[in-house]
Amino acid sequence: MKRWQLSPFDKTAAVALARDAGLPPLLGALLLGRGCATPQQAHAMLDSGSFADPLLMKDMDKAVSRLRRALDDFEKIAVYGDYDADGVTATAILFTYLRDQGAKVSFYIPQRGSEGYGLNMAAVDTLNREGVDLIVTVDNGVSAVKEIAYAKKLGMDVIVTDHHQPQEQLPQAAALVNAHQPGDESPYKELSGAGVAFKLLIAMEGGGPEAVERVEKYADLAAVGTVGDSVPLTGENRLIVQTGLRQIDKRRRPGLDAILDPGSGKTDAGKLAFTAVPCINATGRMGAPERAVRLLTYQDSTSAQALAQELKGDNARRKQVEQEIFQAAAAKIEGDPELRFARVILVEGSDWHMGVVGIVASKIVERFGKPCFVLSAQEDGCYRGSGRSVEGFDLFQAVHACRALLERYGGHPMAAGLTVPAENLPELRRQINRFAAEACPDMPVLTLRLDCPLKPSAVTARTAASLAPLEPFGAGNPQPLFGLYGVTLRGVRSLGSTGAHCRLQCEKDGFAFECVYFRMRAADLPFEPGTVVDLAVNLQVNDYPRGRGFDFLVRDVKRSSLDVEACIAGQRLYEKHRRGEPLTQEEARALTPSREEFGALYRLLARPGPRPVRDPLALLSRLEGSSLDLGRLQAALDVLEERGLIENREGRWEALPQREKAELAASPCMPQAAGDGNEEQETRRRSHAGSQTD
Repeated sequence: MKRWQLSPFDKTAAVALARDAGLPPLLGALLLGRGCATPQQAHAMLDSGSFADPLLMKDMDKAVSRLRRALDDFEKIAVYGDYDADGVTATAILFTYLRDQGAKVSFYIPQRGSEGYGLNMAAVDTLNREGVDLIVTVDNGVSAVKEIAYAKKLGMDVIVTDHHQPQEQLPQAAALVNAHQPGDESPYKELSGAGVAFKLLIAMEGGGPEAVERVEKYADLAAVGTVGDSVPLTGENRLIVQTGLRQIDKRRRPGLDAILDPGSGKTDAGKLAFTAVPCINATGRMGAPERAVRLLTYQDSTSAQALAQELKGDNARRKQVEQEIFQAAAAKIEGDPELRFARVILVEGSDWHMGVVGIVASKIVERFGKPCFVLSAQEDGCYRGSGRSVEGFDLFQAVHACRALLERYGGHPMAAGLTVPAENLPELRRQINRFAAEACPDMPVLTLRLDCPLKPSAVTARTAASLAPLEPFGAGNPQPLFGLYGVTLRGVRSLGSTGAHCRLQCEKDGFAFECVYFRMRAADLPFEPGTVVDLAVNLQVNDYPRGRGFDFLVRDVKRSSLDVEACIAGQRLYEKHRRGEPLTQEEARALTPSREEFGALYRLLARPGPRPVRDPLALLSRLEGSSLDLGRLQAALDVLEERGLIENREGRWEALPQREKAELAASPCMPQAAGDGNEEQETRRRSHAGSQTD
């Protein structure tokens, strides 16, 4: 369940801004909602300007000087990168530039499983044996204090180019280029690792507009890395992606062309995010990551096509493994109340591929709406894995609070990784959930942020196309999301060869229109024709043989009359009950369904026709006119199932024939206030709840 958050919308101010700035009305409204109050601010948002002088970055002059000396003296240079899309593209940028300059250059990408992130001692030894004189790190190195000291002891210099936050102690490198370090005077701090490498190239060419023109051909790689690292697409990042997309459409890099499929139309940031980035990342997750660098540095199409097919195969295998682990983890959570109703989910398995557990954790968060760690058993008797959070709950602080139980941990508020001995896992579950209960009694819910409402009849292809100046879309500059409110659903039909998607036939104020809902089967849509719904949609411009058109693409849908805040409160209360935590008299009453509500739910489940899968909110959407809220609905499902009146068949609730009158009030699933009932009832209630209380 998501909370919809509509940005403050002042139609009069939006019209005035659009008029004064000479912009289309809808674009003006979006810019106003994104903090642009004046025409000057609006144009600054749309015009990315130019690159700041790269020499404003601390130590950039030292890096340029040391690299030029290495080129002049024919020293052997190694570019040391990382296995994700940002690190791979940063490596390819600097490697190909130095190769083009005639340098003796190689590259090194550490293995995700055996080496992990960043510079390591064994890699330094390997490069030393290969006769390397100068190591240049890209997308890493700012924390490699010991490793860089060791390289220096062996006689190798190290230049660090990085964008991660530095720790208190900085490495003693020949040059340290990082906009976040003390003393850095560069105006833009949000560059990716690939962006920092691109700025180094500009500096190598002397800086200024002419230097940018000379290195523009490398901007395609910088664009992929910038999109892949999810840094804000503002300022110089926006300019990098815009420049890179123009280069990509010139089709001058065989490896990137082979991934993107040149015949599939114009490339945008979304295509990079959903096509190129996953393929590059898959090499590090499923195999040898240096293959991605080789692909991006190939100069002939035949070799590039062959290796691209290998990478695409890795990505397909990654998707399959990811889906298998997700299904296993979700089934385990669904079947275990202690996991399902925890504030923070920790789900573990054997032989779960470490390359995809972070992605699976993200999908679990999306499914269950709460922070989650996905952990895999290791041969050393530990569990290792990754976690993802919901905005508003600091996952790193939660892990840090449990550090005494862990072998290793790290991360930031929205994502973290940890290694825990197997015998400590039960206590870790208790402690991290205790931390969550104390630090965040009401766990934040997933939030969908809408830019502004739209009237469907007022939208044309021209209106949709007017949003193009806001591109590229990504982190910090999301694709506009609009609210279509009070829409009557007239019909639903399947879309796609497998029926995995659907098309909604809608009407608003007598105006008929259609919306496309990807990854939603028609049979699973929990609304019947005639239901009045709200739709959260993107606008997508399409070029058809008959001319330019557009589609409403559905991101989420809810019944217009649904009280979302009441649903959130009901869900929290129900989960409190299922955790076995004491309820007050008022809470027990609020969670107890009435006889009429039990009847309405049973009659719905007894009706013929398909039932929505898994989602209680979908059932609630079919109960328009009932007083049930989400908490009481789930409590009623528990009671009806325990009394043998309904059963869950393959994720769908079905009513069973009634043979005799069922005493619903006698069910141990019925919510009770603390202290109510006898000892036997309390024991049965706590057994049902799957209590996690100490």
